Amino acid sequence: MSADTPIRPGMTAPGELVYEHDPDGPQHAIATGNGRYYSDPATGALLISVTNVLATMAKHALAPAAAKHTAEWFAEHLPAALRAAADPDELAEFVKQAKAAYQAEWERRMRLGSRVHRQAQAINLQAPIAPDPEAEPFLGAYRQWLTDFGIDIAADVITAECTMLNRDLGYGGTSDLWANLRFPTPTSPLVPRFKPRAVPADPLPTPSGLWLVDIKTSLKHPASAVWDEYPLQLAALRHATVALACPPQCRYGATDHHDGTHEFPVPDFAGAAVLNLRTTGYGFIPLPADDAAFAAFRGLQPVTAYLHRIDLRGRKPVQPPTDKDL
Repeated sequence: MSADTPIRPGMTAPGELVYEHDPDGPQHAIATGNGRYYSDPATGALLISVTNVLATMAKHALAPAAAKHTAEWFAEHLPAALRAAADPDELAEFVKQAKAAYQAEWERRMRLGSRVHRQAQAINLQAPIAPDPEAEPFLGAYRQWLTDFGIDIAADVITAECTMLNRDLGYGGTSDLWANLRFPTPTSPLVPRFKPRAVPADPLPTPSGLWLVDIKTSLKHPASAVWDEYPLQLAALRHATVALACPPQCRYGATDHHDGTHEFPVPDFAGAAVLNLRTTGYGFIPLPADDAAFAAFRGLQPVTAYLHRIDLRGRKPVQPPTDKDL
């Protein structure tokens, strides 16, 4: 089966059962034993998610980050560690808890990020927002970005939390925001406090027009943080062909007119960027979501497809040949 081949009804995502829609996940997304896929409402095909493909990239910062959090957790629980050291059974349980601590913390941060996205969506809908003290600082940063960039939600936000599919190439994803942005010049200077020292601090291209914006949240990293996979993610979304989004009469599915089948061709984007939201501010970073980034994403697709389909559980050591076998 080709890496581009969508999974059809009656087929499971490679090697695993398909589970129910995740209520905390994007629209049309489902969770499988091999990560997130998107269900195409028009065809029933399952299309691998962009972030699922990018998960095959080696992320060298993850191991040090996990080690750092584990060390911090150990220091916070030092008395318990000393007690556990005297009892092998208690020590085994303590080690188990220590190994799981970073995963629990990362899961908490992911849930917070999901809540921030939902709250930002409510702002885009100009809908009531449920109180969430932990998310509110991020929303303050989002509101400040809207103000600083002169964005009129009703006029400039074209769609938000929009499912984007490329049926021919077999993938899907969710874009956080399409917004019309206006810049006085074709390039914009960097924020002084974020200027790099190791490379030239050249202005970045900022053409006026429709921008594809992906929101990123973090409690630890500065608003200037950019990871290697960001351009690939934006390039994949930029090269999607179909958007599942609502027309104005049912704005983002907020009215009774919404039936979940609306779709239209993905337009051309003037630019693509990540919007880093932090508790203390934001960073809007244009990125090169170009053909080179898309080619890199496409190179990962067959790797992901292979890893999701290969089953090596039956591959075990064989017995040596005996004389009668010769």
